[in-house]
Amino acid sequence: MKKKKIWIILLIVILAAGIGAAVWFFRFRDAGQPADSENTAFVDSVAMITGIGSTGRSSRFSGVVEAQRTVGVEVANGMKVKETYVTVGQEVKTGTKLFSYDTDEAQDSITQIEIDIENYEIEIESTKATIEQYEKERAKVSDSEKRAYTTSILTAQNSIRRAEYNIKSKQAELESLKKQIANADVTSELDGVVKTINKNNSGNSDGSSSMNGMDNSSDENANAYITIMATGEYRIKGLINEQNMAELQVGSDVIVHSRVDESLTWRGIVDSIDTDNAQTNQSNVYYGGSDNSMSNSSSYPFYVNLEDSSGLMLGQHVYVEPDNGQMDERSGMWLDAFYLLTDENGEVTPYVWAANDRDRLEKREVTLGEFDADLGQYEILDGLTADDYITIPYEGLQEGQTVIRNVEQDTGMNSYDNYDSGLDDSYSYDGENDGYDDFSGYDDSYDDLSGYDDSYDDLSGYDDSSAIVEEVP
Repeated sequence: MKKKKIWIILLIVILAAGIGAAVWFFRFRDAGQPADSENTAFVDSVAMITGIGSTGRSSRFSGVVEAQRTVGVEVANGMKVKETYVTVGQEVKTGTKLFSYDTDEAQDSITQIEIDIENYEIEIESTKATIEQYEKERAKVSDSEKRAYTTSILTAQNSIRRAEYNIKSKQAELESLKKQIANADVTSELDGVVKTINKNNSGNSDGSSSMNGMDNSSDENANAYITIMATGEYRIKGLINEQNMAELQVGSDVIVHSRVDESLTWRGIVDSIDTDNAQTNQSNVYYGGSDNSMSNSSSYPFYVNLEDSSGLMLGQHVYVEPDNGQMDERSGMWLDAFYLLTDENGEVTPYVWAANDRDRLEKREVTLGEFDADLGQYEILDGLTADDYITIPYEGLQEGQTVIRNVEQDTGMNSYDNYDSGLDDSYSYDGENDGYDDFSGYDDSYDDLSGYDDSYDDLSGYDDSSAIVEEVP
């Protein structure tokens, strides 16, 4: 009897073990197998892709507000500045007196020119009298002697013509000097802020360097005595790395963000990218713990024309990002059309490749709503949630295929797409040597208007050491 009970217990154990092994074999037989890249599909979070319950990623480029136009005022040839009435950083209006010429030398030159003209006139009258005398004498001599008198007369007539030409030249010079004296006070032609005063271009330079404001000797206003930046007409000057220049093109729509208040935005269009003036970036920037390979590559200035610059201040620091419709508020889930399967005619079908709860690929039906033609996105009414993972359809995918979820994507770092905008945000517009236009006398301290620390690490919860790429809705 005892032996029979033992055999029954052993039989039950063996059956239980067999059933457990079978369950494990059919359900978990592939769970521990290493991923085969040829038979594995990488899937991304729907929350990340659509921006629901998470954030999307958009490249951001640092920029600064600058004047749309800078005008240079040069000193007239031969003139010297006597007195300057403005200083660097001073606001001026149209008609504001900038400087006046030293007219003492001009007045002396006018006196001398008037004497020269009078002498030429006397010379002409004297030569005319001589010609009359030659003509009288020539009439009394023989034909053989007349030739010499004729030559003398022609020479005297040439002297008169030369004197008349000199008078005209002197009169033109005289008129120019009189105008300079009448316009001795030079005024501003626009409303703006005095950017530089270059005493080397005042006409009084002794060869030593004397420059107030930013040295712009290499630009188109290199010969200007005073440069003025227009106010009220602002644009954005940014910097883009050569390795991500494809993200911005001339004509691209962009959104400009205040660094102090994320709710303040402006819209604009990329007007130009200055590929002729490369700047080498020697800083080290890190993103996702990886060294940025762009740190030693070249960057280029780009310029954005704004639809409306109201609320911006000259020299204000901003962020610039491509306008991909991320600011447009929409309810529901919107999925890029390229995630949907297509039929043999290339028509979109209501199916996606999604990961199931067994980490297997399945063709899942979804319910489609409206189509946003501008963004190329379909509204998903049913079939997907923010917790799902999907992949872009490509050749070779099949149901039951093993998937690898890109879970690191949820933290903002992509394990198999280590993206970086390549822009070093360490450059500043506060007088540092950053290759950006600045001007002495302009108080850049307004960056702290809201108690804002220039490190702005706490602006939106990310560390500025990798602030170039930020997650935005």
